[in-house]
Amino acid sequence: MLELRHRMKNMLAIVQSVVHQTLRSGRGIDEARRALDGRLVSMSRAIDMLLQTAWSGADLREVVVGALVHGEERIAIDGAKVALGPDAAMALSLVFHELECNAIKYGALSNSAGAVTIAWAISSEDLTPQLSVEWREQGGPPCLPPSRHGFGSRMISKITGARFGGKSAAEFCPDGFRWRFQAPLTKLRA
Repeated sequence: MLELRHRMKNMLAIVQSVVHQTLRSGRGIDEARRALDGRLVSMSRAIDMLLQTAWSGADLREVVVGALVHGEERIAIDGAKVALGPDAAMALSLVFHELECNAIKYGALSNSAGAVTIAWAISSEDLTPQLSVEWREQGGPPCLPPSRHGFGSRMISKITGARFGGKSAAEFCPDGFRWRFQAPLTKLRA
């Protein structure tokens, strides 16, 4: 019961933060409602996944597929089986949801010709196994850096960088947006 109480308090703190940040963005109420609904649905799918494993974690592929609205119809997914801990599963679920939402609004999924590739691999950098993930868009409209950074980009940077001892980088390339993330597997499995 103590573990359940701890998990529930953490989950409610995350939900509260997502709600506050979404409403703080200065959007109209209808746009904020849609963004919040999408984020909460993404979290709900991640929770369902974690409940199936008694909150022990989830496979990265399952996390990616569960976070996506488009499913795999215009999104290619390539990577070996990688076990994630519950915190990383929840965080990366939110990250992939945000990346897809941005691709739908502004990027490769905003037209009928674009596509996204999500790929990952494990490498040993300095004898420490690292997970490297790449989100790559192609075939979308010209890719330009945003004039402001919203909740999604701040959340992606904070979650993936500081929280898991990793680094992430967003690139606004002429042929499409790219996001790269790398972190020690030990931090992602905790």
